[in-house]
Amino acid sequence: MADNRDNKPIVIMLVIVLVAIVCVVGYFVTTSKPELQVVEKIEIPKVVQPVESEPVPDPEPEPPAAPVIEAPVEEEKPDFVLPLLDDSDQLIRDGAVSLSRHEGVNAWVAPNQLIRKFVAFTDNIARGQVVKEPIRSLAPEGPFLVRKIDENTFLLDHASYSRYTPFVEIAGSVDARRAAEFYHLLRPLVQIAYAELGYGNQTFDDVMFQSIGRLLETPIIIGEIRLVQPVVMYKFEDPKLESLSAAQKQLIRMGPRNTLLLRTKISEIALELRAILDR
Repeated sequence: MADNRDNKPIVIMLVIVLVAIVCVVGYFVTTSKPELQVVEKIEIPKVVQPVESEPVPDPEPEPPAAPVIEAPVEEEKPDFVLPLLDDSDQLIRDGAVSLSRHEGVNAWVAPNQLIRKFVAFTDNIARGQVVKEPIRSLAPEGPFLVRKIDENTFLLDHASYSRYTPFVEIAGSVDARRAAEFYHLLRPLVQIAYAELGYGNQTFDDVMFQSIGRLLETPIIIGEIRLVQPVVMYKFEDPKLESLSAAQKQLIRMGPRNTLLLRTKISEIALELRAILDR
């Protein structure tokens, strides 16, 4: 029978081999990576997290509209109120300053009841007459000069023309447009004064242009003017001149130069006045 002691090294060797196998196996288990298995790739959809937007603040409430306060409607007041006819002299005097810068114009507006006298004077010119009362303050200085030819015939002395030069200079200095505008402003008072003369509803504008027409028809005499003196007053020897209206004969006595200057100024005022009245 064999001895079992001879088998110990083989058993030990087997135990060492088994321990070595266990140790090797344990090494690989602990140190080696497992083989990856290929599986079908499944795409997992990404879940998009909603982005939380910042909260939009509520719009601020608009401030309440300011209450509309309607301004009280003021009644339109007239730019100018005419005085009564009896109180109108000062208005004429103040207005004369805007019509002419000639210092002599003050003498024209010195009398009282200026509108009434103007209306009466203009009405008489339109009817071919001359009333001395309204223009007495404007009477020329010095005597009426003549040169005697014989007992019954005289020549109008040219030196007499200069008596009217101050009057003509003042008239020539008047601004035509302002004069027309001033008349237009005074029309209501002028019409009242004209109605006082007893002409009813007739307008004074017609009378104004009639008087202007008469004055513009006055002839301008360049040469010598012969006069006669049947009694006291001198008369024109030429029947055509003597048949003219009193206002026209007065212009002739002023001389050709003064007559032309006055006619020119009267014509300018008439044109301006017509333009205003035709608006």
